[in-house]
Amino acid sequence: MALKSTVGRFDRYSRTLAILGGWALLGLSLYVGIDVIGRKLFALSLQGSDEIGGYVLAIVCAAGFSYTLSHRSHIRLNALLSAFPSGIQAAANVLAYTLLLLLAFMMLWRSSAMLLESFSFKAVAPTPLETPLWIPQGLYVLGLLWFFLHVAVCFFHAVSLAAKGQSDELNKTYGVEQSDVNEKDMR
Repeated sequence: MALKSTVGRFDRYSRTLAILGGWALLGLSLYVGIDVIGRKLFALSLQGSDEIGGYVLAIVCAAGFSYTLSHRSHIRLNALLSAFPSGIQAAANVLAYTLLLLLAFMMLWRSSAMLLESFSFKAVAPTPLETPLWIPQGLYVLGLLWFFLHVAVCFFHAVSLAAKGQSDELNKTYGVEQSDVNEKDMR
């Protein structure tokens, strides 16, 4: 039960991160819009909208991975998976979360190495803003860390459900949502 409530907390906090990411994208759109209008009408540029845009998009994506996980919106083979019995679906879901955990770890590991290297070399972006790269990379790593922790909690919850023989609960929580299957059947 503790794992289930922890998954719920991760889901709620991931939603908050997604909302903050949406606001960041809205702010970025405003910034780029002002920059474009300034260039066209006044021959003035705010400088760095492309650089800041890249940082914002990377950070929002990293933070958004967790929200996507909450809604089971990562790429799935729903039609194929729903054709199998509950036990096979449960095993496939545990395997999927195992692979996702490995992927999240690899992303976190490599991006952390990049962050440490940038920090140790005091690397700055080769742009007019000369942004210290550890700042956007650090935020990116935090987003990936959140994603990794979220996947880990979901993985351990799925494994505990599988160990208890609760295939139906595992599939309901981590498998194909019935609305996804029914929607496709209606088309």
